Amino acid sequence: MPIQGVAKLVPSSWVPYVQLMRLDRPGFLGFFMPTLMGLSAGATLADPPIAPLDFFKSFLFFWFVTNFIRGAACTWNDNLDQDFDRQVPRTRCRPIARGAVSTTQGHIFTLAQVAITAWILSHLPAQCHAYSLAMGVLHAIYPLCKRFMDFTPVFLGLPFSVTMILPAVGMGVDPFSAPAACLFMVEFIWTIIYETIYAHQDVQHDVQAGVKSMAVRYRHSTKIIASVLGVVMVGLMVAVGVLAGLSGIYFLVGCGGTALSLVVMIYSVDLTKPASCLYWFRMGFYIVGGSKSAGFLAQYLV
Repeated sequence: MPIQGVAKLVPSSWVPYVQLMRLDRPGFLGFFMPTLMGLSAGATLADPPIAPLDFFKSFLFFWFVTNFIRGAACTWNDNLDQDFDRQVPRTRCRPIARGAVSTTQGHIFTLAQVAITAWILSHLPAQCHAYSLAMGVLHAIYPLCKRFMDFTPVFLGLPFSVTMILPAVGMGVDPFSAPAACLFMVEFIWTIIYETIYAHQDVQHDVQAGVKSMAVRYRHSTKIIASVLGVVMVGLMVAVGVLAGLSGIYFLVGCGGTALSLVVMIYSVDLTKPASCLYWFRMGFYIVGGSKSAGFLAQYLV
């Protein structure tokens, strides 16, 4: 695994741990975008409205803690998947798979990150604690799903949807309201779409290694499935706007931008080329994830 980014700035003995946390990789937005959507939606839907300064403080809080949430989830995943990772060219050089970090060291490092995350999240309002716990448990279970089910992106949608709801609950949004339920499903469906596209990078090797995924099972019809899910997802976003009585700017920026971005992403990605899958996986966070959050931010600022 090449040494890059932050990993170049730390002592050599720290490099494997930086790599386990993915601090040297650009996938941070994958973990933070659900939170940003929750923050944006929460600020828009909360009654009374959230002050801009409070929104900014919440943004910084979650930006910081997301590094540890992501780090703990990735370290745990790498430890459980090390035997699979050694069989796939893209992942065989990860720290645990290549032997730079032992299994025991990996578990200790995971626990340390979980402890830090729990301490930080304990500062949220009491109504958030159950969601914080649920998020952690679901992230812990996810790697095990690859052993016995093809629908791993479906399960992954659960922790990311809870992650999205968490900051909104902290702002006073009722998690059982109709708009919140629709938002939960929006994030759930979006996770299925981008994670299935991402998994197409390794389809050939996953088949050989026995890894289960939707990309493996539906590799000849992924675009059709993603298109149908995309229509449902945009429909749910429209429902949020109608139920919450949002203005036209939300529908234009949020719903329209998301719909257009999904069309471009699903049409453009070449699922037979790993580089294209990775490119559109990353780009999706900017154009689709960005549009979802931008719609609420635009409404909030109007």
